[in-house]
Amino acid sequence: MEQFARREGIKRLTLAKWVYLHDQRCETKPVRFAEVKMDLPPPTRWTFELTLPNGWVVRASDAAAVAQLLSVTTGN
Repeated sequence: MEQFARREGIKRLTLAKWVYLHDQRCETKPVRFAEVKMDLPPPTRWTFELTLPNGWVVRASDAAAVAQLLSVTTGN
């Protein structure tokens, strides 16, 4: 950090404060889940199974729907 500050002409403490404030703003909030019930018949068979790094297992027959779900849950 010190080399970057010197190269960019910023005081080291100023840069450290900016980084600290950024980290405080970007602190993640706890995730809240709610069950969603739909009046759709259950699929007769799933086509693929995806195991996420956190241990979750997602089984589905529609890859596009899973991709959309994952983009919402991960914020991408």
